[in-house]
Amino acid sequence: MIASRLFRFVLVRLLPILLLGLAGARAMAQSDPPGRVARLNLSEGSVVFSGAGDNEWTDAIFNRPLTRGDRLWADRGSRAELQVGSSAVRLDGLTRLEILALDDQSAQLSLTQGTIYVRIRSLPEGENFEIDTPNLAYRAAYPGEYRIDVDAVNGTTRVTIHSGTGAVYGEGGQVLPLGGGQQITFKVRTLAQVNAQESPPQDGFDRWAADRNRREDQSVAARYVPREVVGYQQLDAHGQWSQDAAHGPVWFPQGLPANWAPYRLGHWEWISPWGWTWIDDMPWGFAPFHYGRWALIGSRWAWAPGRIGLRPVYAPALVAFIGGSSGGVNWNISLGGGKPGVAWFPLAPGEAWQPGYRASPVYMSNVNRNSVVQPNQVFANQRRPEALTAISAEDFQRGRPVRGSGLKVAANTFTSAQVIPPPSMPERSGVPERQHAGPARAGPPSQTDIRQVTAAPATPLAPAQPRRDEAAERAKREGEIQAQALAQQQAETQRLRAAEEQQREEAERVAQAKAAEQTRRAQLAERTEQAKREKQARRAEQFRREQLALRADQVKRDQQVKRDQLAKRAEQSRRDQLARREEAKREQAAQRDLLAKKAGQARRDDLAKREAAAKQEALAKQEEQQRKDAHAQQVEQARRAADRDALALREQRTRREEQARREAQEKEVAQREAWQRQQQAKTEQWRRDQQAWEQQQRERGRPRPSLRDEPRPAAPEIWQRGVPVIVNPGRTS
Repeated sequence: MIASRLFRFVLVRLLPILLLGLAGARAMAQSDPPGRVARLNLSEGSVVFSGAGDNEWTDAIFNRPLTRGDRLWADRGSRAELQVGSSAVRLDGLTRLEILALDDQSAQLSLTQGTIYVRIRSLPEGENFEIDTPNLAYRAAYPGEYRIDVDAVNGTTRVTIHSGTGAVYGEGGQVLPLGGGQQITFKVRTLAQVNAQESPPQDGFDRWAADRNRREDQSVAARYVPREVVGYQQLDAHGQWSQDAAHGPVWFPQGLPANWAPYRLGHWEWISPWGWTWIDDMPWGFAPFHYGRWALIGSRWAWAPGRIGLRPVYAPALVAFIGGSSGGVNWNISLGGGKPGVAWFPLAPGEAWQPGYRASPVYMSNVNRNSVVQPNQVFANQRRPEALTAISAEDFQRGRPVRGSGLKVAANTFTSAQVIPPPSMPERSGVPERQHAGPARAGPPSQTDIRQVTAAPATPLAPAQPRRDEAAERAKREGEIQAQALAQQQAETQRLRAAEEQQREEAERVAQAKAAEQTRRAQLAERTEQAKREKQARRAEQFRREQLALRADQVKRDQQVKRDQLAKRAEQSRRDQLARREEAKREQAAQRDLLAKKAGQARRDDLAKREAAAKQEALAKQEEQQRKDAHAQQVEQARRAADRDALALREQRTRREEQARREAQEKEVAQREAWQRQQQAKTEQWRRDQQAWEQQQRERGRPRPSLRDEPRPAAPEIWQRGVPVIVNPGRTS
């Protein structure tokens, strides 16, 4: 309830401000570069590359990002594999492929000659994957595996659907849906069918693509990063994954040269629209340098991808620059001999990356997921000499390899230099942009007269053409703005829910404390009442105490039994742990024996095992002796407790007997006093009767006989004295 009220308050107060800010961000969103690129994963034979706007063909570079306008040519007997997001595009020999468009929502490839095998893993709603040929345009409708063969000599295009569904489009707007298992050959540009068959047989290229699919499915790196991370397959053969408490899953590269650091072996190249882009020399050097961050764990560098989301955003280089000199700007970096230079270091986990181009807040939020932009931030690797790499400004501008041109930075650089934006765009006059690509190579035959067929824009899935409809672009930007606003609202809602949950937990803790206090008070009142009852009924209390003593003795015995059981369980657990440790040690020893080839190493391992066994045996004996001593102490304590209980019982019995004697004496004294009072009462009554009789005789006039003159009998002497006769006086002392 509280969270819903706060959410409505935030929505009412902040929605107008968000709308104004988002309306101002529309213009910035237009300049965002694409967050998805392609990469050449595999090259068998002669595979050449030509960049956008370049007429020369050079050897293809694995770690160079491929984007709109780039072209590939696989010569006869060659094969290549291209990763586009999570999809794989495989090229057979004599194949020419060009990227017409590649961004977050579309991938449009041009095949003018040869054969490609496409595997699309995911195709979210609203995304297009299109392949254009001289005869038709094929667009995938669902994830699947497709093969397209273009025969430039006969002017035909053959489309094979191994799995999934899609549709082919003709030049005049003709549409033909295709399903899994179909193979149709088309001629001309009106979808005229030449041949069709079901479940075509596989050839060598199909089997090679199927084998690549199996290797891709078995990738270990796919367990830790999304398959949208370009270049993740190469991590399996060149490193190991581990779990770090601070950074989560991390990847440690193997086979590194001495003094290696991230962004140190490679070169820089200006690639539009991102600008300066790092191209690493390592065969695995794509994903770790365009996604995630680098952390120095101990003395080893580890790549921490972090939670980059299902749709990671590509970055040209996740570094921070602290020096250089170009375009009249001096970044206060002094190299050896006073040479101007450029220096950089890798960003650590949690540190935000600042691009050298203008970008919208949505783009910055996506590329810096789980990172925080802080003003005047001191970066983790900024003051570490082992993380800093520097080259001369001339080598940087010309894209020369850093391997042989790395320079030492002056000692005062780490304290005086500041983090600055990336260098500006190089001047094209006299500075070739791609000197590092190598000598020119023979490319495919000229095909300037071939015109591609593209899908009609009126179809449900709009193609990714260079010129997009303005209304669709505006709707897309508004959708991104709304998505960002919704994400911010959801984040605020989660924060409010967390605060509410914290308040609820605090209230529960207070309630538990109150309940504990009430329980304590109730127990105190019960003890007081019990004390009163003990004073009123001593005998009952004494009996109850005896029962409680018996119960306490039983409880002690039960506790002793439980302690013995716990001790047995602990001993068994200790033995199990020792057994597991021994088993682990045996396994480690077995692995060492498998790896060890020299007899001397085997003897040292055996000696180490014996020493460990002796230590364990000594430790076991010591623990056994400690357990016996502890048991003897417990037995002695139990005996002393039994003696104390017996002494207490004897004292209680003596007190009871003394109390009984006192009560008997008091009773006897009371009986004697009662008997004496009874006798006194009888004597007094007899005297009153005698006086009454004498008075009666005087009133009658008869003289009282003189008893002195008469003989006195012996028996009435007691009667004359007025002493009553005691028939049964009872027990006397």
